Amino acid sequence: MTESSSKESLNYSIIKAITILNSFSYEKPRQRLKEISAQTGINQATAYRMLNTLKEFNLIEQHDGSYALGRGFLKFEAIVLNSMEIRRIALPFMVELSNNLKVNVNLAVLDGIEVVYIARAETAYCIYGYFHIGMRRPIHCTALGKVLTCKSPDIVSEAFKRSVNRYTLNTITDEAQFLQEIEKVRLQGYATDLEELNNGFNCIAVPIFSPGKDIIAAISVSGPTTTYPVDKIMEYVPHLIEYTHRISTSIESMSAK
Repeated sequence: MTESSSKESLNYSIIKAITILNSFSYEKPRQRLKEISAQTGINQATAYRMLNTLKEFNLIEQHDGSYALGRGFLKFEAIVLNSMEIRRIALPFMVELSNNLKVNVNLAVLDGIEVVYIARAETAYCIYGYFHIGMRRPIHCTALGKVLTCKSPDIVSEAFKRSVNRYTLNTITDEAQFLQEIEKVRLQGYATDLEELNNGFNCIAVPIFSPGKDIIAAISVSGPTTTYPVDKIMEYVPHLIEYTHRISTSIESMSAK
């Protein structure tokens, strides 16, 4: 086998391994071999060999005939998070904002057509919560998604092309309507999610800008409508705008050094 063909074979194997790893999700943390094969399109014999190899590096664990991502991935979480400059810069501001307003504050970025949460500042005054670092949410029914795509209609089109789900009666499932919504977000500088993802939950989000004025992240505040009805949660908008401006300014200062 030549060096060129060897590399091609290796790359193909890596692609299959990554495909298998990507088949696991928060909703499907454990799967049987048959499920993995059906979801990835990789035949069971090949998938079995790949899973056994990944087990050797603690990237896959097996329990009672089902497979799950292994503990080997845990060491990468801190490395990835610490490498994200936006998280390192934003977190102190988020903690201050959380303490001042007595609310939980989330930080998220765009990954493809999904919102990914990368940091959270919590306060003892808010005992509710279903967030975790790494959690993903759709763009079309979240305030963070609206903010992160308000200058990217092509990403919106891609999301709607893949179809979008209706989660509540307030979920926007029409692309033209959503494009109008994010144009409003772009002009006003913040976005709302008023029971669009979950019934009984409201959310507001504000963008963080790069020195080039691109939207690179966003922070949000959310909670149950019993605690945060529309008029109450809207009171936080000026505070979020103030802190995202401070974060954006800090990013610009860091870039200038």
